[in-house]
Amino acid sequence: MSVSAIRRRGPASVVGAFAAVLVLSACGGGGADASSGADDQPETRTVEHALGTAEIPADPQRVVMTESAGLGLLIGLGVTPVAAPLFGGFSELPDYVSAQLPDDFTVVGTPREPNLEAIAALEPDLIIGVDFIVSENLNSLEGIAPTIAYHGFDERGRGTGWTEQLTELGELLALEDEAIQNIKDFEDRVASIDAQLPDSGETIAVLRARPDELRFYNTSSTLSSSVIQNLQHITLVDPAFGEVADSGSPWSVIALENLPEISSDWIYVVPDSAAELETLQAQPLWDRIPAVQAGQVCVAEEFAAWFEGGPLAAGIVASEVAVCLTAD
Repeated sequence: MSVSAIRRRGPASVVGAFAAVLVLSACGGGGADASSGADDQPETRTVEHALGTAEIPADPQRVVMTESAGLGLLIGLGVTPVAAPLFGGFSELPDYVSAQLPDDFTVVGTPREPNLEAIAALEPDLIIGVDFIVSENLNSLEGIAPTIAYHGFDERGRGTGWTEQLTELGELLALEDEAIQNIKDFEDRVASIDAQLPDSGETIAVLRARPDELRFYNTSSTLSSSVIQNLQHITLVDPAFGEVADSGSPWSVIALENLPEISSDWIYVVPDSAAELETLQAQPLWDRIPAVQAGQVCVAEEFAAWFEGGPLAAGIVASEVAVCLTAD
């Protein structure tokens, strides 16, 4: 099979109906009891979070997220953040995220090196983030505004998926119903894709093409916003070869000479850029991969959505997966 036989979804399907439904509620500041305004409602709440205890506003209006990868979580809950550091490796926010943010949204450094002065100048009333990011600047952030964190890893040391993070964040912000609805919409969307797939026991592998290496992701990875992991009629496979970077790494680095050993029925390639995809396709052994020969290769289009997770990203990935895997 030639590389032209690779299935690629069209740009018109970049955001499915699922993603559109999720963001309808993201139209203003969020928080507990945001619509009540009643005199008998508490102004603050005490919550237990991943890094301790904090007293937070019952209805926060100026929320700062400590890393841009978590913005989709807040937006899915109906909370409009005012600022976030930009996730490392990105020069700007993805369009599908920035479209849901206010015009005066501010980028404040990077997660590892947040601009604390800029954050303070925004006068936030709540700061939120994943625990391993927040912990590096917890004292400084708490000096600016009440700060809470959600877990980035489970008890086994594996990265938590966006649904777990959204559930925890919903509990912290008293937005449990919103979190539950987001997850239900996601599960319904995945089920609708599954219903279109033959229950024939096919398998799929997820590869990431990088400038310096080729990664084969395992089943513990949250790559693909957990869409592929939750499909029942096609099974995500673990790499049977390659070098694992460390015990907690969700991928193995594979040598190009091992490409024909990828025996899955399907391959989903997530390229860092078009150049990396072209380099992979140009490898002499590419055409010897069974999935390539069968014309069952998909290519991720919205790179950030495959890595950042959250309801918005999951909706985009679900649309991509549906178009490729269910194409006639």
